Amino acid sequence: MSSYNNGDLHTEYIDPQIYVPNGRASFDLDASKLAYLPNMRLLNVGVTSDAGGAYNRLVGSMSVVRNIRLLDGRTELSALRNPVPYLGFKAQQRTNADNASTASWLKNAVVGLEVDETNEALNHLYNNAASDTGQPDAAANATNVGYLDLREVFPILNSLPCLPTSVFPNLRVEVEFQTNAAAQVTTNNTRVNTSVRPILAVDAVENPELVAALSRALKDQGARWMEVEHDRFNIAAPAANTAGVKQTTSQQSMGFVGKRVERLLMVKNLQAVAETENGVEVMGYGNAASQAFQDQETQVRLNGKNVFPGFGGVTRPMERLGLISDEYGSCSAYPGSVFYNWSNADILLKYGAGQFNSGKAFAGALSYDCVRIGARVADLQIQISRTADGAAGSATTAPRSTNLACNVNMYAEIDKSLVVRPDGSYVVVYSA
Repeated sequence: MSSYNNGDLHTEYIDPQIYVPNGRASFDLDASKLAYLPNMRLLNVGVTSDAGGAYNRLVGSMSVVRNIRLLDGRTELSALRNPVPYLGFKAQQRTNADNASTASWLKNAVVGLEVDETNEALNHLYNNAASDTGQPDAAANATNVGYLDLREVFPILNSLPCLPTSVFPNLRVEVEFQTNAAAQVTTNNTRVNTSVRPILAVDAVENPELVAALSRALKDQGARWMEVEHDRFNIAAPAANTAGVKQTTSQQSMGFVGKRVERLLMVKNLQAVAETENGVEVMGYGNAASQAFQDQETQVRLNGKNVFPGFGGVTRPMERLGLISDEYGSCSAYPGSVFYNWSNADILLKYGAGQFNSGKAFAGALSYDCVRIGARVADLQIQISRTADGAAGSATTAPRSTNLACNVNMYAEIDKSLVVRPDGSYVVVYSA
C-alpha cells in the first residue's frame, strides 16, 4: 500500500488482500482510519494477453469485470451483477466529446466519433489498434489497463457524504473477473487472457472535526439512493424464420416484485455469442451491444395497466432513443445506432472499416429500451414484438438479431435507504 497525504486527506492505494487471477479480488479497508470519502476508484483493470486483439470496443478493459460488490462485513451495501451490458449503456450515456477525449482513453474503449477528413465519414480516429494505445500486452508491466469510478456501479456512494468507520467498521470491495472467450474481453476470441492484479484507490479523511460533521449528517438524515438490480428473461428464436412473420414474447419479471422501481433499462444481447463473431474476430461491440430488432414494439404492463399508450406501445427506433434521452440525458448515439440492418452503415460509418469488419456491425448496436415505473411493483410484464426477415445473416456484415434467440437484461433502479440507529448501528432497507 502506498499513499499521498495533504493533512486532511490521505490518499491510499490498496493492494487486494485476496487475489485469484481470473477469479476474484478482495480489498479490506483499514478500520483505524476515521472515514473514507465516497470517490473510490478501481485502478489497473484489465488483462494480459498472449498476442493480438484489442479490448472490447464499447466497454474497453471493463469487460473483465463479472460482478462487483461493496460490503461492510457480511452486509451488502451495494452491488452490480452482470455489469458489462449496463456499463455498455453507461458508455453511450456520455457525450460524444467526453467519450472521444476522455472515457475512451481511461477505459481503453473505442467510443466517440469524429469526421475523418480523408473520406468525410464518421470514425474513431484514435483507437486501440496496434498502432495506438489501449491494447493488452503479454507483459503485466506493459499491458494497458483501465480506470473505474466505483460511483458508476455503487449508487450508494453518490448519496453518502462519507463512510465513517464508526458506522462501517468492516468495509470491503469484492470484484469477480471473467476472461474466457465467451466473455469477449478482447476482440480476438482465441487469445489467452489473464486478469491483472487491480488496485483500489481511496481517500481517507483525517480531520476529526470534518469527520464529526459528516458523520452527524449521516446519522441524522441517513441516506437514500437508487440501487441498480438485475433480472433477465429470454426471447426464443422464431419457430419459423419467414420474412414478415411477427413474433411476440411476453414475460413476467419476478425480480422486482414488492420493490419501488423508478427507471427500468432493458439491454438486448444475443444468446449465442458466436453470432457476433467472424471467425476469431469479434464484430463491432460484440455482445456488449444492445441489438436492434426489425419492427420492434415494446409494451410494459405495471400492476395490470399498460404504461405506454396504444396496444403496441413504443413502435419506432427514434421513439425508443427519445425515451432514453428524456430519462437518462445526453447520449452519444451515432447515425444508424438504433436502426436494424441499416443499409447506409458502410457508407457513413468508416468506424467499421479494416480491423472492425463491416460498418454494419455497428448498425443497431445501441438499441436500448427504458421505461419510468415510479411505483411499487406488484406485477410487471414486458412484451416485445419483432418481425423476422427470413435471412440467415452473414458473419462478415452483422448478426441478424431479429431472427436469433436473445437475452433481455433488465436493470431497475430500486429505492433503498440506510437508517442509522441511535446506538450507531444501521440497517439497509427497501424504501417504503
